[in-house]
Amino acid sequence: MCGIVAYIGDQRPGPILFDTLKRLEYRGYDSAGVAVKSDGNIEVLKSAGRIADLEKIYQMRGSPGESMGIGHTRWATHGRPSDINAHPHTSGEIAIVHNGIIENYLELRDHLTEMGYQFSSETDSEVLAHLIHFYYKKDLLEATIKALEHVEGSYALAVLAASSPYLVCARKDSPLVLGQGKSAFYLASDVPALLPYTRDVIRMKDGEIARVYADRVEMLDAGGMPRAVEIERITWDADAAEKGGYTHFMLKEIHEQPRAIRETIAGRISEIDGEVRLDLGMSDEEIRGLERVSIIACGTSYHAGMLAKNLFARAAGLPVDVEVASEFINLQIRPRTLLLGITQSGETADTLLALKKAKTCGGRSLAITNVVGSTVTGLVDGTIYTRCGPEIGVAATKTFTSQLVAIILLAIKLGRAREHLTPDQARKMLIELTKLPGLVQRVLEKREEIRKIAESYAHAGCYFFIGRDYLYPISLEGALKMKEIAYIPSEGYAGGELKHGPLALITEKTPVVALATCGRKIQSNIKEVRARGADVVALATEGDPDIAKVASRIIELPGTRPIYSAVLCTVAVQLLAYYTANKLGLPIDKPRNLAKCVTVE
Repeated sequence: MCGIVAYIGDQRPGPILFDTLKRLEYRGYDSAGVAVKSDGNIEVLKSAGRIADLEKIYQMRGSPGESMGIGHTRWATHGRPSDINAHPHTSGEIAIVHNGIIENYLELRDHLTEMGYQFSSETDSEVLAHLIHFYYKKDLLEATIKALEHVEGSYALAVLAASSPYLVCARKDSPLVLGQGKSAFYLASDVPALLPYTRDVIRMKDGEIARVYADRVEMLDAGGMPRAVEIERITWDADAAEKGGYTHFMLKEIHEQPRAIRETIAGRISEIDGEVRLDLGMSDEEIRGLERVSIIACGTSYHAGMLAKNLFARAAGLPVDVEVASEFINLQIRPRTLLLGITQSGETADTLLALKKAKTCGGRSLAITNVVGSTVTGLVDGTIYTRCGPEIGVAATKTFTSQLVAIILLAIKLGRAREHLTPDQARKMLIELTKLPGLVQRVLEKREEIRKIAESYAHAGCYFFIGRDYLYPISLEGALKMKEIAYIPSEGYAGGELKHGPLALITEKTPVVALATCGRKIQSNIKEVRARGADVVALATEGDPDIAKVASRIIELPGTRPIYSAVLCTVAVQLLAYYTANKLGLPIDKPRNLAKCVTVE
């Protein structure tokens, strides 16, 4: 979603603002802008279109007297993409950048209009600039606090005033991170934007507001009380946020999956006694008392939840509900239910809202996420971190496979605590799990084979993905990836559902990707689509004696348990989508209309 940056220090802010904005491009945007304080005045540059174009204008106009500034990349929600609707928004000597949604903006807009304020944009954000200006009496922090008391909704906010020696930033339900440098402070929506400048970061928490000087920061908690600043040292290498020689971030992150899976497993298992070490905020006795698991997630994370539904039932004897977070109203939380939120960023607005509602029903809660200190971690009793490092590409790759591994670990943990898995069963599962990174590497070594297949179908009008059991959610994920980055209409189906309608769409040469590593039942579905003239690309287990009789083309994957085979199939469909989009010359890391972190509902 929208990206926010700010800088205050002894360097010229403009170049830093543009550099950090470029590092947030992966979040998606349709316009950009900066506001810099220069010799007691605020200069604003903003326009629809690319950051690089705006930077050229700045380079012709930049002033050496600059001392601080704020910047923004906008992804349109209220108001179309345009120069006028781009941020920053101003009111008198106040300039603001905002990520989120002001739910009561119409009411505030009417009130401010009655007081004589004139609005130039269609956005909800502009009300913040006028509201802060209304309260501003040379104390920017006080004015911002008073303005936010009237705001309903979500925000990550940075505020600049021509006569103020400091910046103000605040957050509620949208991520915001401060970076501490030498005689400087930086602000961004995500850590990778800050890495070239500092590894010392302060993750703002919900409801917090900060006064930021070049040499210090003063933080107030949600209750308006001062709180000690907690500095986190980023340990992953700054190169982890760069392409490292790969053509796209997505391809780099696909190839990082063996390492990401190892990191997710590391220190959490005992192959000797068949135990998984996870701090769930629950005792084994409480786990044995569970009667149900309710999973809340969006998009790719929802597909991970669908796989968990099958696995938890088998490994732990627990029935599972899986709900798209935006449809949470339909999910009934029963007593003795474990609530599990799955969110890669930990900031997904729909998932956070659903978790907040669900927690009012009581019971234990848990999150699977990749980001330490993200908002979701403050809402739940326990967190399982996937420990992937930063993922820049909009299409989730390593975060998804690591979510699957975290789900497997959780299933074994629950199964052992509930005595649904014997120590020997768990031990065998864990021994095979440690081999998974190597198996994924073997799939990656088939990239040229997959590339040739992808390129041969790159101009297909549509794609179908079919799977059964654990592979049904992966068929949905494969279709999503093809839609996200290759813009090819794609559908994923449970194999048995083809005859209930989708077969009507199968025509000659339609590419159908059959995930066929979990039993032979899928072969009857392959025959169904072949009979209608479709081409079938089968992901099959090495040495399968029958698949060549029914499939058009075969990608052989290493043999393993069905649940681990789901991970291998995931990597294969990621590569298939990537090479299809690459053949079509599409912007793989920044697909149109999409954002990495969806922080508004």
